[in-house]
Amino acid sequence: MNTQVVWEILWQSLTGGHYDVEALRAQAQDDSDLVTDLGIDSLDLVEFFLRLEEHTNVKLDADDYASLTSVAAIAKRL
Repeated sequence: MNTQVVWEILWQSLTGGHYDVEALRAQAQDDSDLVTDLGIDSLDLVEFFLRLEEHTNVKLDADDYASLTSVAAIAKRL
C-alpha cells in the first residue's frame, strides 16, 4: 500500500482531537515512530488501526500492532 494513503487515514483519524495535525504533518517522515516521534497515544492508535482496517478490508491482529510503529511499516504490512 502507498504510504500517502496511510498518512491520509492517520490524519483523518487524528483530526478533531487534541493533536496539532498540521505540526505533526510538518515533522512526520515515513519512518517516524508514531508514539516516540509523533506522540500519538495508544488509544488513538487503536482508533487509527480500526479506520485502516475499514478502509483496506485487511484485518490486523492485536499482535500486529507492536510491529506497526511507523507509516512505512504499516504500508509494507498492508
